[in-house]
Amino acid sequence: MPPREAGRDMFKSLASAVMAGRLQAVTLALTFAVLAVFLPPFSLLSGAVVALVALRVGMRGGIEVAALAAAALFLLGLALGSPLGGLSYALSQWLPVLLLAAVLRATSSWSATALVGVLVAVLGVWITHLLVPDVGAWWQSLLEEMLKPLLQQDDAQARALREALPRISGLMTGIVAVSGLLNALLALMLGRWWQALLYNPGGFGEEFRAWRLPGWAAVIAVGCFAAGVWLQQDWMTEGGMLMLLPFFFQGLAVVHAMNHALKWPGLVLFGMYLLLILAMPQMVAMLTAIGAIDALADFRRRLPQDTDGSGRQP
Repeated sequence: MPPREAGRDMFKSLASAVMAGRLQAVTLALTFAVLAVFLPPFSLLSGAVVALVALRVGMRGGIEVAALAAAALFLLGLALGSPLGGLSYALSQWLPVLLLAAVLRATSSWSATALVGVLVAVLGVWITHLLVPDVGAWWQSLLEEMLKPLLQQDDAQARALREALPRISGLMTGIVAVSGLLNALLALMLGRWWQALLYNPGGFGEEFRAWRLPGWAAVIAVGCFAAGVWLQQDWMTEGGMLMLLPFFFQGLAVVHAMNHALKWPGLVLFGMYLLLILAMPQMVAMLTAIGAIDALADFRRRLPQDTDGSGRQP
């Protein structure tokens, strides 16, 4: 069996186990959450379990699974002397996924889901700046303590880090917010893909290829980011970073739509994702730019007329 089909079958079996019952879903969400302590990518699987239940069974089912798994994490943390660890995990990992799942379930639109996620994240970052007058100094103090052994060294890397630390600290609130929103979106995508594997084969690809945000959102995102950099206002730069995140996924959607419509060889997508790993900053910037331009130019409208790139016939 080809590796791609074997992987699909493995995840389909995992999704079937999640949908076998509430106990199984709670057990898997809890197991993946614990494994995420040692290997962070498991947090995506944990979030995907909650997302799948919320999308298929309903929000009440998703909340029940998240609440029961959070209670189990709390008891586990209590036994280990850190009772708040489990609750903080549930709030930071599962609550955003549940919020986005509610929007996706109601709208079946990835664009609307991403916009709601960005709105909540941007408000959170800006409120943080209002409540904490010098949040950058707080982050710098925390990072200096965490990186003290490295900062005390006398080499080129340590000197470069000491010089960059104030700037990084000023943007850390936004960086954390981008990371959290990215994690929630990826977990939701994984859960949606599992749902499609079980109940609507091919449906996830069709939805993802149709990802398209309005042009005004691109103008606001680019304008906010550029103004923040130009005026050296961290709160604006961080807001722009968050607003640009959905356009990275739109750039991916454009490439997938072109691949689907033009019947490109499978190596094209493989090469793109390989470059995304090997040259991440450059590829993220390029795909984000493609997504933002597509919001205004609509590249997919120019694809062959027998398909719109989303897999649907016109």
